Amino acid sequence: MKKLQLLLLFMVTLFPSVLISQNTQSKKELRKEIQNERKVQEAHLDSINREMALLAVSSNNWVLNATSINTTGGTVTYVQPNVNFLKTVGDMMTFQTSTGFGGGINAMGGVTLKGLIVSKTQNDDKGSISYTYNVRGTAFNATIILTFDNEGDTATAFMNFDNGYSLTMYGEVQPYSLNSVTEGSVVN
Repeated sequence: MKKLQLLLLFMVTLFPSVLISQNTQSKKELRKEIQNERKVQEAHLDSINREMALLAVSSNNWVLNATSINTTGGTVTYVQPNVNFLKTVGDMMTFQTSTGFGGGINAMGGVTLKGLIVSKTQNDDKGSISYTYNVRGTAFNATIILTFDNEGDTATAFMNFDNGYSLTMYGEVQPYSLNSVTEGSVVN
């Protein structure tokens, strides 16, 4: 009888610890499952954003909202995306840098330049898609290489101006119709 009581006592004390262990394990599994589902959703959203960006670039109606700019000297500056951008609408390209505080050539603390796209080529190398633009304007002659990352809508725009100056903008590419940028006075 004592053996039976001891066995029952042992089972009563063991049973809650087994339940707690199973409960902890299921919480861990649930957390991991939620994280995996979130990763799948983010990958799907990145895929949709990439397709929208590529379609916008193909139709010449896009904006690259720059989050950082790297100048010829190698200095990286983090900037406001709504006033630092590269924009194409039809066959016209607009390049703007700005501090957002006023002043400067464009009355926004920077410069705004427009030019006509005289040529555009596309290169697809194992998922890395790039576009090369030759742009000519009154104060804006440059070769621009827009290169998309392998995932999502982020891209790098390397701009090589005819005067020897170059810079690189990094940010997200979006359709022009879905974007709101503030454009300053254009240099003619």
